[in-house]
Amino acid sequence: MLQAQWEFSKTPNGETARHISDTCKLPMPISSLLMSRQIDTPERVRQFFEPRLNELADPFILTGMDKAVDRLVRAMRERERVMVYGDYDVDGITSTSLMYLVLNRLGAEVIYYLPNRLIEGYGLSPDGIDYAVEHGVGVILTVDCGITAVSEVEYARSKGIEVIISDHHQPGPELPLASAIINPKLIPPGTQIDDLCGVGVAFKLAQALYRALSQDEAELEEHLDLVALGTAADIVPLTGENRIITKYGLRQIERSNKPGLKSLCFVSSLMGRSITTGQIVFVLAPRINAVGRLGDAKTAVRLLTTRDEGVASEIAHHLESENQKRKKLDEETLRQALQQVKRNFDPERDRAIVLANEGWHQGVIGIVASRLVERFHVPTVMIAIDNGEGKGSARSIAAFDLYDAFRECSDLVLRYGGHKYAAGMSIAQDKIPAFIERFKRVAMERLTEDDMVPKLTIDSRLDPDALTESFMDTLEGFAPFGPQNTRPVFVTDNIQLAGNPFVVGNNHLKFRIRRNSSLFDCIGFNMGDRANALGSHSGPIDMVYVPERTEWDNNKRLQLRVKDFKLS
Repeated sequence: MLQAQWEFSKTPNGETARHISDTCKLPMPISSLLMSRQIDTPERVRQFFEPRLNELADPFILTGMDKAVDRLVRAMRERERVMVYGDYDVDGITSTSLMYLVLNRLGAEVIYYLPNRLIEGYGLSPDGIDYAVEHGVGVILTVDCGITAVSEVEYARSKGIEVIISDHHQPGPELPLASAIINPKLIPPGTQIDDLCGVGVAFKLAQALYRALSQDEAELEEHLDLVALGTAADIVPLTGENRIITKYGLRQIERSNKPGLKSLCFVSSLMGRSITTGQIVFVLAPRINAVGRLGDAKTAVRLLTTRDEGVASEIAHHLESENQKRKKLDEETLRQALQQVKRNFDPERDRAIVLANEGWHQGVIGIVASRLVERFHVPTVMIAIDNGEGKGSARSIAAFDLYDAFRECSDLVLRYGGHKYAAGMSIAQDKIPAFIERFKRVAMERLTEDDMVPKLTIDSRLDPDALTESFMDTLEGFAPFGPQNTRPVFVTDNIQLAGNPFVVGNNHLKFRIRRNSSLFDCIGFNMGDRANALGSHSGPIDMVYVPERTEWDNNKRLQLRVKDFKLS
């Protein structure tokens, strides 16, 4: 693991921070944290700690919303069949489930379709359109996909089917000739809905439909569990609208009346526990994703939409089994990828990793690419080759825009899509060597040596004695945590170890520190290889950490999750 460079957040204005502290009755460290996140007035502090659903944006500020609603309402009135066409990841699955439930509740004749990842790949496909034709569909509503489906929309139109696009991905140079396009990327930046994911856009469409049909929008609150699932899993910024719907959605997951979600929480050992974004990302999302990665994602939509407890339990256990298979594939693919990295990647020469292999499962290469980015801190592309064609999945670092890089290589690929941090593409096998050379050249031109050093941003210094129950209560009010609203990170200098460090689980480092008369439990995930150096050091250490409460046997206790440390 690369040694991170420690950096401090910009120091807020002390006078304003003191005003916020006095006015809102908050400790100065909390006030400074809020200031660093541009929460710098009493009203913004109130909105941050007490967000309200009535503060959500008007759905009709999204371009194309009027047309989309009018067309769907007409389809309902004329008894046209509507097909919700989604994607096979958690965002696409929750988007499909949400719109299927909403349209069904409003009286539409509705079916859904998700492409098979291994056969059709991402996005609106001719096979999916043919399925719509066979089932008498008049309108296709895409969710979490469709913004680049120019030829596919034209194909649907040739079959007499209108398409409404609901998406959040980056538009290409040409927009499809759809009946309506709803995408926050098509409105001027600066609104609180800029960063909605697919299910967030679908939720705005649901709001607009309820409003147009004079229905009680409060009914939609029961579906915020789906919105929170997709939003947290898609790793979009948890600010603005995303933060509000996720905060309320997490509570809804805990009390959800959906048998599928309850069964999923049960098999994941989360039943009866407070649900966090971390548990979505690392526990629930991988299980929902598993069937989409290994084949047919429609099973996951059935799970989230069924009202049958028995069906829900059966599917949840199936997802658990599929997730175990996926983990084994992950481990084997990572092992093979690391062998290739050892042979082909030279950090002195390369500023990107591009790997290709026949036999890799295209459903897991994105996960492995993420792990390589964590380990080597360079943009990474993994390509699974099958029958002369490669399917690529890429992940990136903050300083490198994958979508722009793929655009630089567009003449070499069959198709591509995504955004700055995650993207995918298809490529003919004989073009892969040229793509590798071009992509690496783009990375060399755009990345500096400093960009390749991981940065660890620290919010402020803190004395652990300040970690009182009330301080932790306020700190937990910063949740839900995610991009642009991460858990606050602190550093404490010159602290003394208490006892010997030891390794637990899968290479995790555990130890205790002493501050005055208090002892604090610490854990450093994947830091077991640093146990010997820490144990043989007799002096104090400087430690960067996140304070959090952990839950065990229904008891919560304070733990410091170590991000890094230096031997003083």
